[in-house]
Amino acid sequence: MSLFGKKDNTQKLSDQDDTVHTALMFHKGWEISKQEEYVYKFRHQRLPALKPNQISLSCIKLTRVEDDVIIEAFLRNSIEKAVSFDIVDLLLVDEDGKFLAKKAFDLSELGELPALSSMPWRFLFEEGDMLAESIPDEGWKIAFEWKRK
Repeated sequence: MSLFGKKDNTQKLSDQDDTVHTALMFHKGWEISKQEEYVYKFRHQRLPALKPNQISLSCIKLTRVEDDVIIEAFLRNSIEKAVSFDIVDLLLVDEDGKFLAKKAFDLSELGELPALSSMPWRFLFEEGDMLAESIPDEGWKIAFEWKRK
């Protein structure tokens, strides 16, 4: 309720502890079944809130295709404006922070990631991208590689 007794109809994506809850979006080029949409919605609802002004990745699942690995992750934006990407270096790391795989991805095809949103995306790490003997089924994370200038 706002001042003067008028009801405030604006949707708040932030709560009292200064965190942001993102809205789930799907890329316009993705065709997914109702069942897949339900699974993404369920997983999205279980994600922790972000701090304002963050870009992050949250793991969904790992799928093996011969010697390659497909990682599905939510690309999340808690900035109050849309963001675009070009070439982004991503790492797969284990629970101890050891690098498992590394690859540069061209995310320009993703287009804009809307403000305060979360979008599932697939990342293919091929055999030549692997830095470890094997990738565990669990206990891994996908992360941006930050380079110091």
